[in-house]
Amino acid sequence: MSGYSSSQSDGTTLGANETLTADGIALGNAVKLRGYLDFVFKYDDEDGRDQNESFNTSTDLDFLFDFSPITAEVHLTADPDEIGIEQAFGRYSVNQDFHITFGRQLTVLGFEADEAPGLYAVTSAHVLGSGDSDVSVITAAQTRRNYVDGVRLNYNNGMFGLTFGLHDGYWSQDHFDGDDLAIDLAASVMFFPGLEARLGYAHESLDEDSTPPGANDGDIGQFNAWLAYNPGALTLATEFDNYDIDLGTGTDTEYWSWMLLANYQFTDWFAATIRYTHEDVEVGNVDHDSDRFTFATLFSLTENFGVNVEYSTTSVDSTTQGDYDEFLVEGLITY
Repeated sequence: MSGYSSSQSDGTTLGANETLTADGIALGNAVKLRGYLDFVFKYDDEDGRDQNESFNTSTDLDFLFDFSPITAEVHLTADPDEIGIEQAFGRYSVNQDFHITFGRQLTVLGFEADEAPGLYAVTSAHVLGSGDSDVSVITAAQTRRNYVDGVRLNYNNGMFGLTFGLHDGYWSQDHFDGDDLAIDLAASVMFFPGLEARLGYAHESLDEDSTPPGANDGDIGQFNAWLAYNPGALTLATEFDNYDIDLGTGTDTEYWSWMLLANYQFTDWFAATIRYTHEDVEVGNVDHDSDRFTFATLFSLTENFGVNVEYSTTSVDSTTQGDYDEFLVEGLITY
């Protein structure tokens, strides 16, 4: 089933070498293959607008290489519009606890997984800035869980994890050319098996080439914190995000969000999730607030095939968007 487990978490994964422990289909002594196919039907109804129905199909194919102390991963992704490289990075393990990763990697800030098999519902918790809303916090950019090029120092001893990264952008994709660099720093503590807390900060400096047309140099900063408790079949989590965004236009943007989540694994084949998300954006004198409630049921029909159903309702206080409801059905094949 989509990343859910009835057993508690024994240690933090931040900064760990997960390539060695990942499940997958062995293609030899040093290579594993894993992936998924995701099929989603979505129906949404927004006040003052037409009802919409859509289908979305995506797939992911990951190759994991183990030539210890060198390990590597290549993640390929595809949808009806394009095929691309999602991640492609190498890792050198100095010792059991300390690793250096380099290449295109997933950013570390945020509670939720970046892919469908790791989510607690069909959709992720946050809408603003994700490309699924009329209000985009950062133009043409994803506000969390991106894939960016860079180098990261990683430490993990099971109970404590720490990462420090240098990247060519964090939300907007630049290249290593002077002021366009971004840094991130995150720390995680597993107080005891099942209870984990994480703190993280990221900052990106922007020049005129990476900001919207007409903007000057600017910067983006993000603070992220979350706490999760997983004593067994139950998972409880809360997350806080805060962004300060200066795109050099004279009008700063402030964005913050708060998420609460409860998931329970009733049986090996059935789990359910309740989630609440509040998001708040201020752009000059313009305010956009939303409160979103999500209810999801997750069914594992076989070890590799699941069907997930979600209903979300969002109350919006905004001049650009009305209240809306969403209904989604997902078929998810993992291997």
